[in-house]
Amino acid sequence: MSVSSESGLTKNYRLVHEIVREQARGTHLAPADVFALAKAKQKGIGVTTVYRALARLRELGLVSEISLPGAESAYYEPAGAAHAHFRCDACGAIADIDYALDSDVVRDLARRHAIAVHDVSLSLHGTCRRCTDRVASPAG
Repeated sequence: MSVSSESGLTKNYRLVHEIVREQARGTHLAPADVFALAKAKQKGIGVTTVYRALARLRELGLVSEISLPGAESAYYEPAGAAHAHFRCDACGAIADIDYALDSDVVRDLARRHAIAVHDVSLSLHGTCRRCTDRVASPAG
């Protein structure tokens, strides 16, 4: 976290940043989750303030926004090292996957298609181990 990036933030925006930053690696918070945690610490905070704070924190690079096909909303996590996300189609769980596209691959794709790549987001979809195991060995 950059002190200069956070210094211009309001008290409520700093609270939202603190909430996201305090989460364990691999925790992905929906805006409703952030709002509930913020409300517990700051009774008067509004849901609109939380949404605006998340958007501003994303713009500043202080949090990462994860948009996954099939998910009801975006999710937020502390900004950090590049990684992919896996979403279980059965239960909706989201997990971090230690994987990032090689920078040479990204540069080559950008060059071949005459585009400027500013961010890479990789998501995988399928069935998690828990759901696979539940189907493979039904209780009975």
